[in-house]
Amino acid sequence: MNPADLERVFSTLSEGVVVLDASGEVLEFNQAALDVLGLTAGQLKDRKERDARWALLRADLSALPPEEVPSVEARTTGHPVFRRRLAVRLPSGAYRELVVSAVPQLNDGQVSRVVVAFLDITRELAVVSELRVFERFFGLSADLLVVATSDFKVLQANDAVSAVLGWPRESYLGDGLLELVHPEDRAGLTALEQAPPGPLELTNRLRAHDGSWRHIAWKVARAETTQHGAALFARGHDVTERLAELEELRRARELLTEAFELAELAVIERDHLGGTTRATPRLRDLLQLTSEDAGEDFDLEPFVLAEERDRYRHYRQKVALPGSLPPLQLRLKTARGEIREVRTWARLTRDEQGRVTRELTVVQDVTQQSLLQAQLRLAERLTSLGTMAAGVAHEINNPLAFVLANLNVVRSELATMPDQPGVDLVDLRDAVSEALEGAERVRQIVLSLKPFARIDDRQRVHCDVARVVQASLNMAKNELRHRARVVSELRPVGPVFGNEARLGQVFLNLLVNAAHAMPDGHAADNLVTVVSREEGDQVIVTVSDTGSGIPPEVLPRVFDPFFSTKQIGEGTGLGLFISQGIVKEVGGTITATSTVGVGTTFEVRLPIAVGGYPGTSTTPVPSRKRARLLLVDDEAAILRSLERLLGKAHDLTLAHSGREALALLGAGLTYDLVLCDLMMPEVSGIDVWEQLTPTQRQGVVFMTGGTFTERAERFLAEHRPTVLEKPFTATTLEGLLDRSQSR
Repeated sequence: MNPADLERVFSTLSEGVVVLDASGEVLEFNQAALDVLGLTAGQLKDRKERDARWALLRADLSALPPEEVPSVEARTTGHPVFRRRLAVRLPSGAYRELVVSAVPQLNDGQVSRVVVAFLDITRELAVVSELRVFERFFGLSADLLVVATSDFKVLQANDAVSAVLGWPRESYLGDGLLELVHPEDRAGLTALEQAPPGPLELTNRLRAHDGSWRHIAWKVARAETTQHGAALFARGHDVTERLAELEELRRARELLTEAFELAELAVIERDHLGGTTRATPRLRDLLQLTSEDAGEDFDLEPFVLAEERDRYRHYRQKVALPGSLPPLQLRLKTARGEIREVRTWARLTRDEQGRVTRELTVVQDVTQQSLLQAQLRLAERLTSLGTMAAGVAHEINNPLAFVLANLNVVRSELATMPDQPGVDLVDLRDAVSEALEGAERVRQIVLSLKPFARIDDRQRVHCDVARVVQASLNMAKNELRHRARVVSELRPVGPVFGNEARLGQVFLNLLVNAAHAMPDGHAADNLVTVVSREEGDQVIVTVSDTGSGIPPEVLPRVFDPFFSTKQIGEGTGLGLFISQGIVKEVGGTITATSTVGVGTTFEVRLPIAVGGYPGTSTTPVPSRKRARLLLVDDEAAILRSLERLLGKAHDLTLAHSGREALALLGAGLTYDLVLCDLMMPEVSGIDVWEQLTPTQRQGVVFMTGGTFTERAERFLAEHRPTVLEKPFTATTLEGLLDRSQSR
């Protein structure tokens, strides 16, 4: 090779080359040497091998003694120095790592030149360092890291694989790991070969050293390698415990769902991360849905009654706020149009970042509970009304009794009084007759309160249905008079064994509904007809109106609880439902027929009590004779009026209290008849009765203006004494005396 060619080769070498003479002076160098050492040509020519400015250092950057400089060692020993690791500090202050070789050239056994080569390995060492870091990460990673060929032969695996499975590394290198895969999961591995490019995820089971199966979730990537061709790089996580937790959660959710079902609670579960919604079968039953209706996007709001949706939306907005909300009670309309009263509440589940992950909405059907509560409230109101009616009747009947008695006395006296100069007896007689007529009207009104004045709605007696209906008509008169004409055909019918107050509630409700079916102020154009009759062994009462009628699609639901055709606030939707229950209690039925624009008819059928009315008698009444009577009442005016009414025909003894009556009866005095007030302070008529002998009790007749204590109700139901209702007429009193004298 000629010098020119040698010069071209020398200048194109990637290694830096410097030629030194025997004294260490720089003779030649190439451009690579300048690049490696970070010097200019002038700077390099001015330096010698022992010059401190060379700044050659050991690989660990410690000071390099002069005798260890490769060029010095080669020149002094005459032997080459190969591939010594050193470092050089550049003028910029940076360091480079070098591999330095020095080869001496000998001439007659003496070193004439030294050729020094510099190889910059800074970048290669950085790569090696990164590889070492990767190897350290590969070995220390808690993830399961596996490198395998495309046919699943394991090339490398980290310590985490052995830590999880318990097998030594040698047991699963090569084909060993594939042997540990559960047979049912191996098909999933072979499917990787047909999978499209890109990262893949799969989970399989690997048999651990202790015989258990560990569930490993893998992320697998494919890449080409120079040594093994196509290779698989897999990172896995042991998810055995997590799957067990999920299984426990699934079982707990099933148990919770079962508990909800047993408690008759419907549940809507929304997964905010997965975007799915699940409704339990109880909800489908509650809303009368098919399985398709309560799908993944199920929403409760469309079933909420229109007038309550704003309340529901406001509640939904507050669910996302911190803290718990009390349950919300509202009404739903089912897929079949039925109304359900429900209680609902919602709870949110959040993750560690506060994001909502899950929402649980519970819906409880409280229709029956609300119905019972409404019935209880209604019963309480009726009890209050009954107590008030009994009190009003008692307070009116007592004064009305002596008003009627005194008016009868005055009328009798006027009838026999001869004409007096200056006195218009005809006018006086007319005035008294008119006063008696007015008092009689008051008496009839008070009598109408009696069926509604019962304290115990469980008490059942033989009821005169026609009388109960008439009482209901009297009570509803104010509702009806401005809306319709009333035609009543109340024929005498057999008795019904039931509760007068509750049966009166049925007929009063039907009459009020009939009135509300017609507009106010058109009484002449509308008609309400009430008829009672017997048919076989049943009493039939019909209430008909000429109102607007009920549409055919609505008519089958008029007896449903909470259903009402009235405006909000005008009705509870319980009247007909409760009426139907009362009628069923006595073994009867209630039905409705209607034609839109023509009117509606409700028909109540009640069974006639076996045996008819108890205690009826057809014994002829003998002629009246003078009797000894004991009159007992705490109202002095009543005693005086009775004295005026009876004093001429009978021998009377007056007692102003129960205690006074007991003293007279205990003194051995006998009476043909004892007329005793039932309700008196301190010693009542019941107390008097309890102190009498059975023989004495036979001649006792109780006078009452109304019984409004449970004790009095029980007493009358148990002993069934003769009762004279205040206010009574002279004719009634005389008839009672006639019957007493016939015994």
